[in-house]
Amino acid sequence: MDMQDQVYQFIKTLKPNAPDFDVDSNLQENEILDSVAMMEFVLWSEETFDFLVDTDDLTPENFSTLGNIVAYINKNVNRA
Repeated sequence: MDMQDQVYQFIKTLKPNAPDFDVDSNLQENEILDSVAMMEFVLWSEETFDFLVDTDDLTPENFSTLGNIVAYINKNVNRA
């Protein structure tokens, strides 16, 4: 399973009844990730991909869509 699939599947576990979404769907506007789910997601991603999310990076540019999230994780995992 690639990273995008892993992230997608975890987000679906946070809100199992959420509609399917694609890489460009806005997860907050579509009520797929609320603030509590976002914090759970951040903790999961730090543990799963072995990096730390800087609080300054918790922005819509990094976490609004599946595509943005995967790009952010790739950038930070590859930096280590």
